[in-house]
Formats: sequence, C-alpha cells, structure tokens
Amino acid sequence: MQFLKVLRYPQLALLWSSQVLSSIGDFFYAIAVMWFAIRIAGSTGVMVSAVESGAALAFGLLGGVYADRWNRRTIMLTVDILRACVVGSLPVLAFFGQLQLWHMLVVALLVGSLGSLFDPALQASLPTLAQDTRTLQAANGLMDVTRRLARALGPSLAGPLLVVLPLQHFFTLDAVSFLISAGAIFLIGRHLSPSEHTSKRRHDGVVGILTDLKDGFQQIRRHPYLPGIFAAVFVIAVTWTIAFTAGIPLYAERYLNSGPGAYGLIVGAYGVGNVISNFVMGSIKLRRPLAAIMLGRVIVGLGFLLMVCAPSLPIALLGSACAALGGPLDDIPLMLIIQTEIPPHHIGKVYSAYSTISMSAMALGGLIAASLYQYVSVPIGIVLCALLIMSTGIGGALHIQWKRKSGKETAVHPTKDTVIIEQECRSSQQ
Repeated sequence: MQFLKVLRYPQLALLWSSQVLSSIGDFFYAIAVMWFAIRIAGSTGVMVSAVESGAALAFGLLGGVYADRWNRRTIMLTVDILRACVVGSLPVLAFFGQLQLWHMLVVALLVGSLGSLFDPALQASLPTLAQDTRTLQAANGLMDVTRRLARALGPSLAGPLLVVLPLQHFFTLDAVSFLISAGAIFLIGRHLSPSEHTSKRRHDGVVGILTDLKDGFQQIRRHPYLPGIFAAVFVIAVTWTIAFTAGIPLYAERYLNSGPGAYGLIVGAYGVGNVISNFVMGSIKLRRPLAAIMLGRVIVGLGFLLMVCAPSLPIALLGSACAALGGPLDDIPLMLIIQTEIPPHHIGKVYSAYSTISMSAMALGGLIAASLYQYVSVPIGIVLCALLIMSTGIGGALHIQWKRKSGKETAVHPTKDTVIIEQECRSSQQ
C-alpha cells in the first residue's frame, strides 16, 4: 500500500509519528484545561476554548504570510518550543495551587495563535519531503489521519492514565509531546531547509503583510477552480457544523432516546469511516482530484441522509461511517492541488486562507444551529444540510464539465505538478 510505503522514508515517518503524539497530547490538554477552567470558574470556563479558537482564527492569515516568508523549519521548531514552555507552566502553577482562569486564558491565546504559524508551515513543507506527487498524496493522507487517530486513541488512554497521573500532568504530557515534535523537526534537518522558491520579504510592517495577503488571494483567484472550491468549503463547513456538531447530539437524545453513549458511538463510527477513507486515499493513484472532491461531497450528503432516514442507532452508525468516507475524498485532493498547483512561496498563505474559511464557517454554523433547531425538527435540519452539501458536489461537477466543454478552463501552471516538487526534493537532499 502506497499509504504505508511513505513510512519507509525516515524523514516522513519521523515527522508523522511526532505529529500523532503531539495530537494525542493536544487531546489530553483539552481535557485538562476544560476541567480545571470549569472547576475554577464554572460555566465561564468555556471562555478558554473560545479564546483559543478565536486566536487561531484571528492569526490564521498572518500565520500563512510568515510561513512563506521565513525558514519553515525554524518556525516549527520555535513554535513547538514556545508551546511546550507555555503549556508546561500550567502543571507548575497547579502544583503550587496558584492556577487561575486568567492563566489558562493566556495559554489558550498563545497556543491558538502559535498553532496558526505551525500548521501552514507544516503543510507547505510536505512537498520538499516527498519525492513525487504520489508520495505527496500519501503523505497528505498520513497527516490528515493524525488528528483522527488522536481522537480514537485519546479517550482509550485518558482513563488508565488518570489512575496513575494527576490530571494536572495531562498538561505535562502535552508539553512533552511538543518537545518530541521539536526534536523530530530538528532531526529531519536539511530536508526542511528553505528551497530556492521560498519568497523573499519585500516590505516590512503592515504594507508588507497586506501585499503578501493580496498575492495569496490573487493565486487563489487566478486558479481555474480554487475560488469555487473555497466558496463550497465555506458552505460545507457551515452545513456540516449544523448537521453533525449540533444536530447529531440532539438527534441521539430526542429521536434515538439515547444518552451520551449513543452519541459517542456515532462520533466513533465517523472516526472509523474517516480513517478507512484516509488509508484508501493515501494508497490509490489519484488521477482526477477534482472528481474525487465532488464525489466526496456527495458521499457526505448521502451519509447524513442515511443517518436520519429511520430512528435507529444501527442505521445512524452506518450513516455516520458512510458520511465520514467522503471527508478525506474532499480534503486530501484539495491539499494536493494547493501543494502542486500553487507556487511554493505562496502555499502557506493559500493553506491559511483555506483554514480561516473553514474555521469562520464552523463558527457561523454553530450560531445558525442555535436558532435553526428552534424552528425546524432536527431530522429536517440535517436533511436540508445534506442536500446542500450534495448540491455543492453535483453543481461543482457540472460546472467543471461545462468549463471543459466550452474551452473556458484556464491552464494550470505546467510545471507545478512534477517539476517543482522534484526540484525541491533534489535540492533538499543535496
């Protein structure tokens, strides 16, 4: 399987394993910070999660700018060390009984903003580690599955660890995981050194940042399909949040007459479907990434329709697993398009634009869901969202077909797909 062959490359295997551990550490951090915040401040403690998400959203585009300006290896090393230090301060404060809500708010702000630097730098670095587009596709599959593995492994590890570790040391585990990630990035060394394609900073200050952002959005606008894909990403993130994040817990309680256990099973089924799809997408040769993206959206919508076609837990589990198959079909080809059809010195900015669009849409989806389910039943709301998601896939496929038949398709840069990636790989290995 091509997906597993990627692990034969030491630098990719080391990077991926460190990111899995870091993601599991983030899961432990999330458990501990919410528990301490709510115990200290009651319902006000949920501000910690909101501050972290808000910081990631606020600094998302800026992170992409500096991921394209600076040495990406240095960015990731520095960010991991800083995150280890700020998260590592929490167990020390807790040990001395000094941990307060404002400490966790400051840490959440720093963790969210630093993550907005790390993620685009990581995504923009993958083409320099992969030797060809097939390997890059499989590497994207590996990186995409990290948070899903953390979601699956985290709950099974948290219980036994609490028997032998005080909860405050979940922060310690997260800090250690950041140090492991930093060590892996350091060991990869020259493979993550900046290539000749890394952009040079032309202006400092606000003018330079705005110029870089403008250049990034121009890259999106000039691409024949990315503007439409990103618009659909916004719609899908809004509707997915309404249907799954908000809708499924309500559906489990009101229509399946079940408690949190049933909801957990549905979420678990979604995770299993995601992982299976990740393995498949990382192993096959992707010849038509646009077709895979559109198919993935249709599959997500069909899975949601299946979930609510009858009030039955087995059917809901089956529908959840089916819907999950469509996620990687959308995400992995899109990452491959960004990494191979966007100039290397703009990848960070374009990826950050994608992340910012997704996070903004998910926040909006949560606000809409709070009102929507007061006026329509939960199954009807999920069905409407499913149909809208499917329409983005079907409509996108028809639009692509029309552009190709009418000759209005703009040619993508002819050297991005193979030449630049292979040049970067050769230069990073010399």
